[in-house]
Amino acid sequence: MTHGHSSRHDIFVTNPRRWLPALLATTGLTVFALIAITLWRPKGAPPNLVLITLDTTRADRIGAYGYGPARTPALDALAREGVLFEQAMAAAPLTLPAHGSIFTGSFPPSHGVRDNGGFFLDPAQTTLAEVLKTAGVQTGAAVGAYVLDSKWGMDQGFDRYADDFDLSNIRGMSLATVQRPGNEVVDKALAWLDTARTQRFFSWIHLYDPHTPYDPPEPFKSDFAGRPYDGEIAFVDAQVGRVIEYLRRHDLLEQTVIAVIGDHGEGLGQHGESAHGFFIYESSTHVPFIVRVPRAAGMQGRRIADPVRAVDLMPTVLDLLGVQVPAGLAGTSLVPLMSGRAATLDLEGYAEALYPLHHFGWSDLKALRAGRYKLIDAPRPELYDLSEDPGEERNVFEERRALGDTMMARLRALDAEFARQTAPAGPTADVDPEVRSRLAALGYVGSFVATAATPRTGRADPKDKIEIFNLMTTARDASKDGGDASTDVVRMLESVVASDPEVIDAWFMLGNEFYKARRYDTAITHFKKALELKPDYDLAIINLANCYRALDKDDAALAGYEHYLTVDPKNAYVWYQVGEIYLDRGDIGAAEKRFQKALEIDASVAAARNALGVVAHKRGQLDAAEREINAAIALKADVRLAHYNLALIAEERNDFPRAEAEYKREVELHPSAFKASFNLGRLYERLGRVSDQVAALKQSIDANPDFAEGHFFLAKAYLDANANLDDALRLARRGLELAPISEMAPLGHFVIAGVLMKRGKPDAATREFEAGRALEARLARPGR
Repeated sequence: MTHGHSSRHDIFVTNPRRWLPALLATTGLTVFALIAITLWRPKGAPPNLVLITLDTTRADRIGAYGYGPARTPALDALAREGVLFEQAMAAAPLTLPAHGSIFTGSFPPSHGVRDNGGFFLDPAQTTLAEVLKTAGVQTGAAVGAYVLDSKWGMDQGFDRYADDFDLSNIRGMSLATVQRPGNEVVDKALAWLDTARTQRFFSWIHLYDPHTPYDPPEPFKSDFAGRPYDGEIAFVDAQVGRVIEYLRRHDLLEQTVIAVIGDHGEGLGQHGESAHGFFIYESSTHVPFIVRVPRAAGMQGRRIADPVRAVDLMPTVLDLLGVQVPAGLAGTSLVPLMSGRAATLDLEGYAEALYPLHHFGWSDLKALRAGRYKLIDAPRPELYDLSEDPGEERNVFEERRALGDTMMARLRALDAEFARQTAPAGPTADVDPEVRSRLAALGYVGSFVATAATPRTGRADPKDKIEIFNLMTTARDASKDGGDASTDVVRMLESVVASDPEVIDAWFMLGNEFYKARRYDTAITHFKKALELKPDYDLAIINLANCYRALDKDDAALAGYEHYLTVDPKNAYVWYQVGEIYLDRGDIGAAEKRFQKALEIDASVAAARNALGVVAHKRGQLDAAEREINAAIALKADVRLAHYNLALIAEERNDFPRAEAEYKREVELHPSAFKASFNLGRLYERLGRVSDQVAALKQSIDANPDFAEGHFFLAKAYLDANANLDDALRLARRGLELAPISEMAPLGHFVIAGVLMKRGKPDAATREFEAGRALEARLARPGR
């Protein structure tokens, strides 16, 4: 762990008065003389820290910031009792890079996290949690979205990191859809505080709810009918209130610094942007920032108008806690402003939006704020006077060209400095040239290389593409996990690529739609197109591999998964999938290693624990298998195939009542578990329970109409019972259509022969019987 270098972020440690004086004649900017300051130190015992980050929360939707319709009593009370920063600037309009800046006190080019997914906070970065842990503070976190899962590196320095998201039911890999509501996040946070409150602690609580789609729970849904975003914020405020009440009830409120900050805002239609991530206007970068300090005279009810940044949170709270601030941070302590010892700190603000580049192939955006002015570097640059035009409706770049050019030169200088210090995007590994060639042949082109530094020359200005972006947003919101490809969604996305064939995410989303509809070959075509445009697109690589896996093209799937793991070795879900392929191939040693690796990364991956039970079962270790499977069920009561596997073990022990109960439980939990229904039918056949046998086999093909074996054995059951011979004939023929040369296909011919014999057609029956025998012989030949 490093604590930075003294020169690393010096560009932001100094204030803009180094370059602004030359502008005074043309800008009218006022520069305040700095007041001599001394570091604030807490009185009495060093306080605890509770940090609450509000995802996708605009400052101007909170009562304390002047929004009359708000219902935010908890946040408003914190503002009355603490310090409210009126002009706080987020570093990026996306969750992961914004939190990276909050927790490292550095800007995205320095900490290296430039987007959600595909980027990782490097272990060399020093986080707020690491500093406090080194100071002897207990550290615990509870996060509300998979985009902050520990795999992305945000867990650095935490003793407990509650990120146990369930990925088992996610078809494909999607970040935004995996989340938990704020009440569950707070439940986990308070449960940890119950164990930590007798010692000094730091608790981070991340509340994701205001993120799209806006769907607050009752009574907020009804109370805010027509205003669901406000309802989500009201719900989040109620969760903040729960945390404050907990601290009060346990006599901790006056021993704890409480800091609340938004990671970024939300467009809500301003500048045409409905959500966030695309632009860096104030709608997305102006965030709430409130700090309540116990036992601090002069820090109650204070409102700070001086512009500050999210990167200032880390040095500020460390200062308030009396902990040494690491050298070289871009952020600076705001305590002089909070205590009134300084009127202004003249801080430069920086923000960036790389989403248009990474996901659409358009230009990235970067912003510099100095005092009342904000510059946005785009193909058509923008300059706004925020004191006169807080909504950024009037671009004054041309009429204030001298100021605009000087600020642009300053921002370009920062870009150059950032380029020299940019942190890596995460763990990387070289790919052997021969392997790279094989990957390219399968559609896995390139490697994971961040494209943030790609020149914007010739790239479209995002301002000119907002209609396409909004159409993409509409398509994304209309797409539902687990359903068939929506005609409307596909039509919208095809309209996007018709108007701009280089929109990366349109091809990716088309692939997702066809994947959900099980049209895997079509999905592969679209994922490959996305990878042609963005070779480092991690989710496209994963979903392409998933398609190959669904098509039983395991060599291609394995190549994709293992390629992905060279750059994201902490993805437990992918390690599990690799293990499944080895298990299917009969290489149980290789499979076991992958399952153990998945559990080493994330002990809550119940599917991997269940798979270890399968490994033990294949080795004949029934007791060990049962222990592993029961451990999987303890982790996740409805883990797929766990009860199915317990039924197999019970059958081997001739415990047929237990086997029956376990198969039934599997089907009860997962009605689509056709193999469990099939095995249940075979068990009933052994027990001579014909009617139950028929019912179970029917259930297996109802759950999977393409399951050939189910058709063959149900046909055989009808033939054995000398009943429903027409159905027996139909089922056997349908099974042969589905799998004409499968291991069980000879049975289909034999059933047809039996039905024909019963109907007095011996010649036809003989021909069918001989076809079955010929197929048996063919299947028995080596290398068939």
